[in-house]
Amino acid sequence: MAPRLLYIHAPKCGGTSFGSAVRLAYCNSQATIDLKTSGRIREAMYPEASGAEKVLREQEIRKVMLGELLARGVQCVSAHVLYHRDLHETLDPDRKLVTLLRDPVARFLSHYAYVQRTHPNKDRPDTLAEFLDSEMAQRYGSIYLLFFAGTYQHTTNDLSAALQKAQDNLTKFDLIGDLSRTGEFRAGLKSLIGRPLITWERNKRPDQKPSRNRDVPEELRARIEEICAPDISLFRHAKSLPAYA
Repeated sequence: MAPRLLYIHAPKCGGTSFGSAVRLAYCNSQATIDLKTSGRIREAMYPEASGAEKVLREQEIRKVMLGELLARGVQCVSAHVLYHRDLHETLDPDRKLVTLLRDPVARFLSHYAYVQRTHPNKDRPDTLAEFLDSEMAQRYGSIYLLFFAGTYQHTTNDLSAALQKAQDNLTKFDLIGDLSRTGEFRAGLKSLIGRPLITWERNKRPDQKPSRNRDVPEELRARIEEICAPDISLFRHAKSLPAYA
């Protein structure tokens, strides 16, 4: 039998395509955690929440939803959900852990382009340069910190401790992919689950939209690297681990 699997899907890391493929491989027992459902619950419970608090409150709800799936023994769970060591070690310590990461600056730019394209907001700065001064930019620069330590860089009182927690949690993973090495990640995933995977591309950004990595002026790139410093540190650490494919 294929091992029970938890696929932690960090935003804009190519996880939609791989997550869909791996759920299909576990078609008889698989689940995700619906964003619309957790969003509706969060709106009912915390209607005044905004910014980082809004995200963190919703992730509290998604943790309970994840715990229910793990407790039921669903074979494969693939979702935009944080890693929670307490759930993993208490409910299903033998469940295999997988995630796919990418260069943090490229991920930041992809995330920015995605929300500009699909979620227009009059309150969001119109240009990338202005966006870099926003609270949302602080969030986008510490997505890995959020997913593996449960906090953003600007919502923690101890960034060093949060980074250490994220590093420790990443050591629990059985496979860590890199979007620049999808062939190696696919091979590692197939080996881990012992099942074939279809090739599937979803949520691919149209080529005509701006903010590609290579198009960013050097002065803005330096600012983005500074904002992404926590995630750059974690990405380097992930690449040093035995689980890195």
